[in-house]
Amino acid sequence: MYYPFIRGRQYDLLALRELQSKELLSNKIVPIIEPIKMSSTLSTTVKIFNEAQRNLIIITNPKVGSFTGELEFESIKQQFKEILSYEYIYPAVHLNRESFTHIERIQRELEIELSDFALIHSDRSLVSKYKEFFNDFIPSYNIIPSENSFRRLLRGQNIIGLDDKFNKLLRNADYLEQVSEFFSEEHLFYSEEGYIGFSDYSVVGEEYSESGFAPYAVAIHIVYPNADDALEIMHFVSDSNDDISDPAGKFSEALRKLIEWYEGIYDDRMDTLAMRVFSEHYKEGTYPGLPTLKKLSIMHHLELMGKLLE
Repeated sequence: MYYPFIRGRQYDLLALRELQSKELLSNKIVPIIEPIKMSSTLSTTVKIFNEAQRNLIIITNPKVGSFTGELEFESIKQQFKEILSYEYIYPAVHLNRESFTHIERIQRELEIELSDFALIHSDRSLVSKYKEFFNDFIPSYNIIPSENSFRRLLRGQNIIGLDDKFNKLLRNADYLEQVSEFFSEEHLFYSEEGYIGFSDYSVVGEEYSESGFAPYAVAIHIVYPNADDALEIMHFVSDSNDDISDPAGKFSEALRKLIEWYEGIYDDRMDTLAMRVFSEHYKEGTYPGLPTLKKLSIMHHLELMGKLLE
């Protein structure tokens, strides 16, 4: 099972919503959403998953964005409480020293068992406190760093290994020096290593920034299976990168490289909705905007991962 860690930006959520609405998201994929703010896109996405009887994990104490502050408003708090009350939604908690009180409050408000939670671990020193607090209960999901020390401490407790597989470079233009690189092989080995699933930050990476900016270079990041069915990633980058002008032209340059590469691939699993949309933009000479570009890259990764798992 694959548990992609998705920050609740609009276009990241739209990637999930579009795949699920078109029934292109494998049942072997359960997204983890870290909300950054309460939005109609978040509410609609969660509702679509619940109506389709698809499990979804929602972080209740996010580390990024303005969401935690928004929960001080009663109206937003009630909206979020309604989302968490859906049958197929699992509340998740970043585990820290204050979060055990947080868990108790969610238990009371939603009237759920400790076994209905997902926990995100990052501090080994809290494992003993976790075991004492949960006692005989085992959470539905224990999301831990993909390292042996955590795995040994929580073996047999529904563990999911989380790792950042995306090599985030300082500038998009830097990918011109590294066109292709290894991405991940967790889908091949997670079960034999004692995990019930694996997690990563898709083709976005763990790093989070509130502000956007006009890039000098446009980059399209596309994962693909190699001969051993491990995932590698291609970086298609524009060439006219001296200033921030003409993003549509930069997109066209990067897209041309992508399509020329894609047309030489003979693997049916790479025939995803996102790749077909990229091809349409190439044929029609259209520019969808940079946020949509990222959405398509995420969609391709998730749809491809579903095909590999199935």
